[in-house]
Amino acid sequence: MILIDAHIHIHDCYNLNEFFRLAKTNFLNAAKKNNYSSYASVLCLTESQNIDYFGKLAKKANDKIGVWQIGLTNSKNTILLNDDSGFELYLVAGRQIVTREKLEVLAIGLNQGYEDGKPITEVINFVNKNNSIPIIPWGVGKWSGARGEIVKNLIENKKLKFYLGDNGNRPFFWDKDKLFDLGLKNKIFNLPGSDPLPFDNEINKPGGFGFFLDAGIDKNKPFESIYDLIITSDQQFSTYGKLESLFNFFKNQISMQVVKRMRK
Repeated sequence: MILIDAHIHIHDCYNLNEFFRLAKTNFLNAAKKNNYSSYASVLCLTESQNIDYFGKLAKKANDKIGVWQIGLTNSKNTILLNDDSGFELYLVAGRQIVTREKLEVLAIGLNQGYEDGKPITEVINFVNKNNSIPIIPWGVGKWSGARGEIVKNLIENKKLKFYLGDNGNRPFFWDKDKLFDLGLKNKIFNLPGSDPLPFDNEINKPGGFGFFLDAGIDKNKPFESIYDLIITSDQQFSTYGKLESLFNFFKNQISMQVVKRMRK
């Protein structure tokens, strides 16, 4: 069994040792809740322009961050971290690309930069051609209006291979968008992730919202084995995780508006 959180950001306000410790705790809890005793834990980075924590960590191979030993794998886009107890945590490279249409595409496994502002079809094609996994993630307001119509048309077009991504920041009272149902009907599946925000308290989210692959990971080629399992599947994967509380949702929305204004 493989547990995957497909939408991960490492923010500068996070302590890395604590970040990985909390991710471990979330994976342990998800596995226990679903009665899995043998499993692999995977965090998929989705890094924005000019951010490269994966590269920074890869350069520290054979060093330690706190209790975590950093090791390279035969997959150039995957790092393996081991803590003092022997717990293994895979960290996969990836990018978050903002398209011309102001939608996002998560490129799971893409270990190179790609400029923002290009048409979404061009972005998805590029990600696929580079043997990575393109996901269009849900976000507050991002699938409404004209942008929602774009996502709907992409789903119904059936010419592009991509996935949708539910988000751990969705509050418990907010129903899953109907585009997920449309995607399911068209074999465009949901690969969810926690999407931690750039605030200290968000460090406890990684690993807490994701999906399961009902197979083992190939330690010799970890990413390639994950990639093959996902792209060859003809059915939706089981998902897990708790949605956001009312208080945290509104607090985070207000805080994000403040952050956006400060960046202007």
